[in-house]
Amino acid sequence: MKEDTVLFTEVEPRLATRAELERVHAPNYIDEVLNDHLSGQWSGKRADLATLASTFVGGTLVALDALLNKKALTAIHFPGSKHHAQYDHSSGFCIFNDFAIAADMATKEYGLRVAILDIDAHHGDGVENLTANNPMVLTYSIHEKGIFPGTGNESDPDRNIYNYPLVSKDVRADSTGKGNEALEAGVTHFMHLVDAFKADLIFITCGADGHKEDPLSSLEYSVQGYEGIAQLLRRSYPDIPMLLGGAGGYLPDTRTPEVWSHFATKLAVSYFSKPHGK
Repeated sequence: MKEDTVLFTEVEPRLATRAELERVHAPNYIDEVLNDHLSGQWSGKRADLATLASTFVGGTLVALDALLNKKALTAIHFPGSKHHAQYDHSSGFCIFNDFAIAADMATKEYGLRVAILDIDAHHGDGVENLTANNPMVLTYSIHEKGIFPGTGNESDPDRNIYNYPLVSKDVRADSTGKGNEALEAGVTHFMHLVDAFKADLIFITCGADGHKEDPLSSLEYSVQGYEGIAQLLRRSYPDIPMLLGGAGGYLPDTRTPEVWSHFATKLAVSYFSKPHGK
């Protein structure tokens, strides 16, 4: 297969079941959203948005199913990775935590080890909190320090929790910096941890809000920087199934879809451009 040729199969999402949501969320919170149609992320009762929130989870689980049943090596669900959602409340435009649910299912039902890489500009606090006590899950977040939600400044290796906060070098001389080089350094560190952890699956939260034109961060990544990370990951782990979620991005008509599409394509193309096996 030529390097620029990739086969994509489109699969319809579905609603999440109640049992699936209860893997990581409080029953009364689920009732509030699905039965009362209420959330702190919208005004009034919105049955349509409650259904959409459930579909976002179902879409991620359909993608996970494709990986578990070896129908795909890379599964993509751009509306997925609602990484701020917590056990009993919504946060940061995130209602239900689909990646935490998927990780819970993959580890407990299939006995697989899951490594979650979050390169969204904002700390993946919800995923971290909801998987912290599962020894089969490793979380790693590269994010801008000091912006929403204000967490993710420390790591907890005993629980496989790792954070790589980025701070402008203008702030202090020993900081980790920003831009493509800082992103690559963070991902390289993640890969060392993946090797030791012996992950069976890799979930990627590909927030596009780290792009240099995005209004909600100052990380200064470029589209080429995102592409380079996708290539690095897939060429380093050609046989590990990967689940890709879009998470944040606040340039919906320009850079956000560009980042997502380029990252997804490179993640798949790189698999075909190198012989299998490390």
